[in-house]
Amino acid sequence: MVMKVIPISSGRTPAPAFAGGTLRDTLGRSMHDLRISVTDRCNFRCVYCMPREVFDANYTFLPHSAILSFEEIARLARIFVGLGVEKIRLTGGEPLVRRDLHRLVAMLKELDVELTLTTNGSLLAKNAQALAQAGLDRVTVSLDSLDEATFRAMNDVDFPVAKVIEGIDAAAAAGLSPVKVNMVVKRGVNDRDILPMAERWRGSGHIARFIEYMDVGSSNGWRMDDVVPSAEVVRRISERWPL
Repeated sequence: MVMKVIPISSGRTPAPAFAGGTLRDTLGRSMHDLRISVTDRCNFRCVYCMPREVFDANYTFLPHSAILSFEEIARLARIFVGLGVEKIRLTGGEPLVRRDLHRLVAMLKELDVELTLTTNGSLLAKNAQALAQAGLDRVTVSLDSLDEATFRAMNDVDFPVAKVIEGIDAAAAAGLSPVKVNMVVKRGVNDRDILPMAERWRGSGHIARFIEYMDVGSSNGWRMDDVVPSAEVVRRISERWPL
């Protein structure tokens, strides 16, 4: 028998507290944002997130019976909204590999919250219009390089840059703008692409964001010397375009 378990705390820190009907963290700050992972699966094998050597054909993902249904997600979201949540972000894995995700978007939009989605963009072009019509407000798209060889190597499924750009354009056309474009920067891998990425989205109406390469546990072989600190990213950009 497989049970669906919703963890409240990692055990390392106290669970969030309720004060006056509002969800608060351990420092007493109100919590207004909720991230919901709708699947643990992804169609990319990004080297910094789900590297192929770990997430291979033998990796055991959650069985379908252990995944929350759309109705269960909506019920939980309603509870959190009652505790002060104002914004819900749908994530994965890659959320768009979950079939009919626009149905969940429509259910959550009934809660009158800001609704956003984080995606790798591979399936966005064909889903953007349905998501917008269902009530999605905005999307964040991961795009780690504009260089074809670098991007294909980083996603490790030989997926082309142009298809992600197509998804960004489709999202904008559907009204899901401004689109936030996230680039995870890894030294010696794609840090030379910081300026081209900044230039590509400068003045576009979209928002480019540069993310420090982070440790996600034992799966991605994280090392401190692979990190390009945010201060260095700002310095590189400001040398070209004063900030």
